[in-house]
Amino acid sequence: MKFLSFLLIFASGFSYSEPLPNPLTLGHILKLTSEYDFAEKQQLLDIDAEQHRLNDWNSQYDTTAKIDLQLAKRSDYDSAINNSHAFVYLKKTLYNQTIEIGKSAQLDTINDESLSLQQLKQDKSIRLMRGFFDIVLADLSYETALQKLAISAIREGRVRDDYDIQSASEVMLLEKQADTQLSQVQRIKAESAQIQTRAKLAQLLNINYENRPDEVIKPDYKSLFKKDLADFSYYQKNLKNNLKLKQLEQSIQAIKRQISQQKNNLGIVINSSARLGEQGYQREKNGQWRAGLQLSMPFGTDANQESKISQLIIQSKKKQLEIEQLQQDLLGEALDYHLNLSALRQIHKALIVELDYRDLHLEKARANYEMEIKSDIGNAMTSYTDSERKLAENEFNYVITLKKLHHLIGEDYEI
Repeated sequence: MKFLSFLLIFASGFSYSEPLPNPLTLGHILKLTSEYDFAEKQQLLDIDAEQHRLNDWNSQYDTTAKIDLQLAKRSDYDSAINNSHAFVYLKKTLYNQTIEIGKSAQLDTINDESLSLQQLKQDKSIRLMRGFFDIVLADLSYETALQKLAISAIREGRVRDDYDIQSASEVMLLEKQADTQLSQVQRIKAESAQIQTRAKLAQLLNINYENRPDEVIKPDYKSLFKKDLADFSYYQKNLKNNLKLKQLEQSIQAIKRQISQQKNNLGIVINSSARLGEQGYQREKNGQWRAGLQLSMPFGTDANQESKISQLIIQSKKKQLEIEQLQQDLLGEALDYHLNLSALRQIHKALIVELDYRDLHLEKARANYEMEIKSDIGNAMTSYTDSERKLAENEFNYVITLKKLHHLIGEDYEI
């Protein structure tokens, strides 16, 4: 564990320098997450620290040894007697009720920290998925902005040609020039969003900025919408498996164990000891070794112990209130997610119809353009791309919401 801590601390000072796969998929991202997340490294160090504290409790059962050497004379009436000795003392605690209580509480703390690590992993997967989806949406928005700029430039060119032959006014030309400039601004903003979303994902992955994602592959979730959404009763029934709820329930059980242990804590300590060696004075009365067992147990009431029990009872009541509050919050949160998923499924159906319409409209505009019939092919292309972006955004929102809902019931839902 110490070596693990050293490696984590050493690695945390450096960014991951190897370039990401290109093109990049969401699967690649999720495989890289466990190695470069600062929050998880910190949590692992916390778990390591708690393990060291448990080792400290266990070490109190270790055998202790000490050497006692003395060169001396002592007065015995008118003569001097050798009072030298050389002893090795050995001592070992065989049982200590207070140590056992401390070990039990420390194990509960380690279990609590381990559940916190699982929650961090769940939260991290959501952040990374959202970061990846934002890149895809930024690319689609840039494509739309580029198409709008192209349309504006073409319209400006046509009006300029008409202006040159005095078929268009200067006002019309300035209007089209202004439209082109506005489209250019939108393109620049869309390009900035591409850079910002990639930089953000690079930061989440703790990789160097120059190794930020380049080309990404848009995931396809059409098949996901063919699966029926489970009834809300399924999620309601399984909310008991929520990690945070489990953590609180484990905490309250741990506190109850501590209360029981403190009430039964008689302060019993059993020690064993041994002494090996020689002594010059009264050697005939003292052999070379002695060994023994010692039992100690205090009498009377312990005010400190009663105070601990009272504090633990208060903690238990507070944890119970937290559990009841969390159960209500989880139920409301799960219902919100479930209703949102139902709405997103309906929106998905509407967007599919819209995209089919945009596709047909684009085909018609393209055919008219090829036959040199007046056509709005530019607008048709822009509208189609924008519908693609809206459909992708809706799918991504559905996936994120579905993952969050399953995280509520303690499941790592595989999309």
